[in-house]
Amino acid sequence: MFEFKLALLFAIFAAGGAGGILPLWRGGSTGTSRILGWGTSFAAGVFLSAGLVHMLPDADRIWRELGFEFPVAFALAAAALTLMLLIEHVLLPDHVHEEIHVPSDARFGGQHGHTHHDSLSAYSALVALSIHSLVGGLALGAEQDWTRVLVIFFAIFAHKSAEGFALGVSLARSSLASARPGRLILLFASSTPIGGLIGITLGQAIEGHAAALVEAVFLSIAAGTFMYVATFDVLRDEFPEDSGRLSKWLAMALGVVGMSLLAIWS
Repeated sequence: MFEFKLALLFAIFAAGGAGGILPLWRGGSTGTSRILGWGTSFAAGVFLSAGLVHMLPDADRIWRELGFEFPVAFALAAAALTLMLLIEHVLLPDHVHEEIHVPSDARFGGQHGHTHHDSLSAYSALVALSIHSLVGGLALGAEQDWTRVLVIFFAIFAHKSAEGFALGVSLARSSLASARPGRLILLFASSTPIGGLIGITLGQAIEGHAAALVEAVFLSIAAGTFMYVATFDVLRDEFPEDSGRLSKWLAMALGVVGMSLLAIWS
């Protein structure tokens, strides 16, 4: 399991790094591709189903096995979603918020402007995008069930490159020194593996009741974070656009159905 998780974390690292490096190579010019809009919508469906169909019910089952009658899993998931909403949609400055929360047609099509932004915007985008990546990594690392590990991996992997791309665009258009954006992309790409290694360490260091408690906490928080990513981080930005709504909805529905079907065999 340890080597298997390391391989998955490396794949996530590569996806985030590749997504972020591409706009740096192109100087912030992103080109036009509706495929990326479909891809982010599909990833949103994967995230939504992973959180609601797989992680949250599993977390609730573990909490109840530990003797909790109060729906702790749902409360923690709601708290995680609320906290992410506060961080990304309330505390971020408006210009940073606009930089990381724009439709794929604008983000990837180069319609969102090419002016240079201050370095604070780039760092704020890095922190905001790294938080739920770290939480997802914690859940993946602490998880001991093979099926749930794969579910968490597929959800994170499906969205990591798109997030890296958004961060890369922000960094390419910032006033940072030429060498620093690449380092920040690597830091972002490392956020999930760092969380994964922490989760693996905790999973190996504790056992019994404490291990089940840690797994339940991480699954609950990650489920809320995944639901936030699907709704406020992706779908909220994709569907206000007039073009391609049906195709994006179909891509999202495919992600939901595909990930939900995994629950039949898990």
